[in-house]
Amino acid sequence: MKKKIAIVGYGQFGRFMAKHLRPYGTIIPVKRDTDPEKVRSCDIVIFSVSFDGLESVCERLKPFIAPQAAIVDVTSVKQKPLRILQKHFPAHAILGTHPIFGPQSGKNGIAGLPIVLCNVSFPKNKYAAVKKFLKNELQLHVIEQTPKEHDYEMAHVQGLTHLIGRAIKRLDIQDFKTHTKSYEQLLELKKLLQDDTWELFKTIQDTNPEAKKVRKRFQKEILQIEKDLEKK
Repeated sequence: MKKKIAIVGYGQFGRFMAKHLRPYGTIIPVKRDTDPEKVRSCDIVIFSVSFDGLESVCERLKPFIAPQAAIVDVTSVKQKPLRILQKHFPAHAILGTHPIFGPQSGKNGIAGLPIVLCNVSFPKNKYAAVKKFLKNELQLHVIEQTPKEHDYEMAHVQGLTHLIGRAIKRLDIQDFKTHTKSYEQLLELKKLLQDDTWELFKTIQDTNPEAKKVRKRFQKEILQIEKDLEKK
């Protein structure tokens, strides 16, 4: 029998996730107006909501989530969201994940793309089964980290990239006949991130405790470059 999988937050990424999980389970989309009773029979509950909305969603659905249901999150930050899930579901099996791809970067397939796993309280056998499924069925590249390790790396890998990408998007850089390979990469970055929501960007920058430090360092270096250029 296929497992019932509730995807809480059926936005762009929730629908993208459902597309890849549907062959392996019965998908139950959970939107704001969905009757929470639908969650009661689910074996797995995946939270795919912004960090700002996670606490209230947990409070609303907590009475309807079965004790044996596994709790999974897919937020792009791990320390703070996982603390919220532990507070609301202390007796449940909890797994933090971060698929480091989305509808745009995964539009031609997700095989080989990276996903981070931060195991909070999944039993060894259940955790091993999840890793096997991700590797063998979805063919993802699994990376195991602690929530703190994840957030430190993501402050650089994702925080800095999205900061530059957001600036390029606002500049609205154009393709030119004379473009170079490095300029092509800027255009590709603009294309990759152009459909990302402000909520996702804000989560990456505000929720990750390490992101502000990286952002401030980047801003400092830009200002220093300006000062160096002004030197006679």
